[in-house]
Amino acid sequence: MSDTDMQAQFMQDFPKFSAKIQNFVLTTGFKKNAEQYEELFNQMSSIAPNDMKAYIEKSPAFLQARNESLAIMEKVVAIHKRLEDMFAMSAEVLGEIHGYDLAKIDTNIGKDIQESAKLIHQFKIVSERGRQAINDANMTM
Repeated sequence: MSDTDMQAQFMQDFPKFSAKIQNFVLTTGFKKNAEQYEELFNQMSSIAPNDMKAYIEKSPAFLQARNESLAIMEKVVAIHKRLEDMFAMSAEVLGEIHGYDLAKIDTNIGKDIQESAKLIHQFKIVSERGRQAINDANMTM
């Protein structure tokens, strides 16, 4: 297929693809979730080390869990920002950037969504470890 034919097919298929993306955004609460993840990341990263000093001294596991959960959430926020940017692109820009290949775009979006879901699951596990470390530290204070 020539580049011109690929572009024409892409432009013809794009409205259906765009509707699929918009449906995904609406049915999953994507924007609300993205905002919550960013807010959570900002809250976590804005806590001053002095505010955590007692827990850090009593429980090195707390500091490790905090740093790990912060790094995970940073990745989740980056994925969601990348997806938001992609979802907001015009057909022309999206096509040009991704070689007018909707299947490739769809696959990449799917991979990002799966990666985000894995990271969120990891975040919950690590956060629970951090909460347990805080509880353990509180018992010794």
